[in-house]
Amino acid sequence: MEIKDIQNWERDFSARKGITSEKEEQVRIAVFKLVEEVGEAVKAILENHWGEVQGELSDVIVFTCKIANIAEDFYKTDKLEDVLKRKINYCENRTYNKSSNKFNKPEDKEFR
Repeated sequence: MEIKDIQNWERDFSARKGITSEKEEQVRIAVFKLVEEVGEAVKAILENHWGEVQGELSDVIVFTCKIANIAEDFYKTDKLEDVLKRKINYCENRTYNKSSNKFNKPEDKEFR
């Protein structure tokens, strides 16, 4: 499964379920749900409920894709998949300093 598959499913799911609120309300709801799901994933990890972690992370991914869809559809941003490719390339070009336990921050106007 690819990111675009999840985004396409989310768009279709929202349409089938009749989720058609105004874009600002969609953004607020999606952000609140994303934060909630991150919290649930953290709770599962901290409580050592590893059987629940993947499901919670799946919810995080779905709501991340929901927000990406809103950004793409209403604000005409780049596709999430394209940004991820650029971000991975950026990360691959960073160097790791073992003594400081940090990565360098190359000059990049897109990823600060």
